[in-house]
Order: sequence, then C-alpha cells, then structure tokens
Amino acid sequence: MVRHSNEQGALIVDADDPIARYAADLPELEPLRESKLRRPVQYRGYRELLESWAALKGARSQIIGRSVKGEPMWMVEFGNRNAKKVSVVIAGIHPIEWIGIESALNLAEEQALDPCNDRRVCFFPLVNPDGFRKVEANLRAGKRRWVRSNENGVDLNRNWPTHFKYKRGLVAGHNSSGSAALSEPEIAAIVHTLDAMVAAGDSIDIALSLHSIGKMILMPWGGLWASPQAREQHVQAAKDVRSRLGRYTIRQVSHWVPGVSFAHGMEIDHLHQAYGATSLLIECTRGELGTLRPGVLLDPFRIFNPKEGRRQGASIAQALDPFVRGFL
Repeated sequence: MVRHSNEQGALIVDADDPIARYAADLPELEPLRESKLRRPVQYRGYRELLESWAALKGARSQIIGRSVKGEPMWMVEFGNRNAKKVSVVIAGIHPIEWIGIESALNLAEEQALDPCNDRRVCFFPLVNPDGFRKVEANLRAGKRRWVRSNENGVDLNRNWPTHFKYKRGLVAGHNSSGSAALSEPEIAAIVHTLDAMVAAGDSIDIALSLHSIGKMILMPWGGLWASPQAREQHVQAAKDVRSRLGRYTIRQVSHWVPGVSFAHGMEIDHLHQAYGATSLLIECTRGELGTLRPGVLLDPFRIFNPKEGRRQGASIAQALDPFVRGFL
C-alpha cells in the first residue's frame, strides 16, 4: 500500500490536498473495525475513506460537482498528466456495496505504486456519498437497513443517458430511474466531466465499474437484448479478467435473467456507447451469502459485503489492475 505514513503506520495527509481539507472538517469517529459495534466491520467509514484517498502519493484530486445533500463529488487522477488515453474507474454507485469501494481504493494504491506512463487513470471513488453516509450511520446505530438509492430515492445506475427509460421503483428506490436522464446531480457531474475530457481530445478506452454481490463480470448492453458490435472485444477482456479473479461468471447484463434483467440507463452502456470504452462491471464476491452463517439473510450489509473487506479488496484490485492499465 503506497500511502504517506509515519513509523507508527498512521496516515500522513498532505494538508493542501482538497480531499484532506474537506475530511479534516468531518466528525472524527472511531474506526468501524475498532468500534464497539456488536459486529465490527473491516471497512472504512466516510472520514477514514477520504483520508485514505488523500494520503495516496501522486494523486490529483478535484471536485467535479455536489451530491443532492451537498457532499463533494471527487475525481482522483493518476498517471501521465499529458497522456490522452484515459481509463475510468467508478465505485459506490450503490452505497451499501462497500467491497466495490474498497476495491477501487486498492486499485488506486496500485497506481500510486506504479503510475501509468501512457495513460491517465481517473477514479470516481464514491458516486453516492449521501447513501454511503446513511449506511455508515445505520452500522453505527446497529440498524439493519438496505440502502440502494441516492437522497432523492433514485437508483444512480438507472440515470445515465444511454438506453434511459423512465421507471418508478416499487421498493426502497430499487431501479427508480429518476424523472429524466441526468436528473441526479451525481451522475450529471460525472457525465459532464467525461464529456469535457473527450471534447479536449482525450480518448476514454477503458471503463470499470465496481459493485457487488453476484461474483460476475458483466458486459453491455443492459438496456438492449442485442449485443454491441464490440461484443468479442468485451468477451476477451472479461475472460482475461476472470483468469485472475477466479471463478466469476461472464454475462451480458440483459442476459443475466432473460426477460427480467434489463437495466436501462446504466453506466457501462453509456461508457461504451458514448465514449467507445471497453466497459466491464464487476459484481465483487458473493458477500457473506456463501458462508452459511446464521443471520446473514437478515443483515443487508453482510449480504453485500464479505467480512474481510480490506483483504479481499486488495486481492480484487490486483486482479483488475492489468485491465485498468489497458493490457487487453
């Protein structure tokens, strides 16, 4: 892990880093892994997560927008600042899926260790900060709650322009699309940022979105039954990723459950259609579903996240790093 730290292992954060300045004003809570919760979790809360990003060497951070409740939307960039090829990594669209957020941080650590010379790697490390903070508050309060949407009750993975279709979710914001494509400030901020990069001459050729819990590698399209013209390119990339991840299943999103699993307005459809990127969505692990531990099915956080989040996040990142670097 490549972070500024002292001999005791404490993070040393650059006070001039914009993420560090913001994190310094947040409440200083006990780390979740050391807390007096009935079941401490091996993940970072909001302040600790931001401090970990701020401590990464070589990171270039900027605010690209604000969430519904006013939390900063961050983009963190690594690599050759003059390179025109760009890889995009997205995490935290669904705020209860902390293993994807942890994996993104570990991928950034790989970039801090060995930044790309021929491309920039742009991370959007926490797309749904309002939802993330709500999940953290539930954990600290001992509440078992499923949180999928943003503060407006919209599923942020149904709000992207490509194949957008209005839908009102019936349960806890599940699959609620929003009133129109880009109606939600979180997704609008990302799309406007990527559009500006392309307008400036950048080429976004790799895109990765990190979720949980299906232990699957998913490909476009989600909003159409047909496959994109670049299907074979996606299949080969998915097979290469699977060779390092292990026993993951490869599927086109709309073919996951035929006739049921259409996902209109999702990120990998837009990242491929709008920018031409080879776009993969990783459903990281099966959470604790495979453990057969009592009570898992009654605890949404345990359903979506494995117990050893930090360790498994590091393992997932090592497997995904070559894809992010463009080694197709």
